[in-house]
Amino acid sequence: VNPAEIEAARAAEIDRAALERKFGIPPEKFLVFCVGQFIDRKGRWIFLEAARKLSQKYSDIAFVWISNSKPSAEELKRAESYNLSERFVFITSDQVGKERDDLFKLLRLADVFALPSYVEGLPISLLEAMALGKPSVSTCVNGIPEAVKHLETGLLIEPDSAENLIGAIEKLKNDERLREKLSEGGREFVLRNFDERRAAQIAWEGYKEAFRA
Repeated sequence: VNPAEIEAARAAEIDRAALERKFGIPPEKFLVFCVGQFIDRKGRWIFLEAARKLSQKYSDIAFVWISNSKPSAEELKRAESYNLSERFVFITSDQVGKERDDLFKLLRLADVFALPSYVEGLPISLLEAMALGKPSVSTCVNGIPEAVKHLETGLLIEPDSAENLIGAIEKLKNDERLREKLSEGGREFVLRNFDERRAAQIAWEGYKEAFRA
């Protein structure tokens, strides 16, 4: 992640009500965000099933997915079958804006970041959400546990389980202290271990060593 960009976004003034109006996000809700391609391996239907069940239980919760591509008509029809209405907002990256800062400012509205992927490397969207101080939930697959340490920097769940995702989101919704702990722990861990400047330095040192050999 780029710490300077993260800190600038955190320091910037935002008009929450204006952002909610612009993107059709219902006001005064506990907001669960996901950022990523709206595809199966990202756990999109698990996310929507969790959204459906939690929306039935809580009147003050809503879900937002930000994607770099628009779903097909068939995919939108399936998404609509979850009957979430205004409780689920789908936003494409071109709507958000051209600058990374635009995404960060919008992501600041989130109370929780959730990425229920089946297959993943170490997604930049997750690292950036954590660096912004968003308590995060993701799956224990591939590289994700490198950043998400269960109950320390985030919550880890098994993939392919709406019930596990529901439990994690509900736990965070009902436990402000845990949200604060994971916000602080996740942010500190990512900024310390995933600073892109340090990564570039390590790569450069590796190249120099290889050429000397």
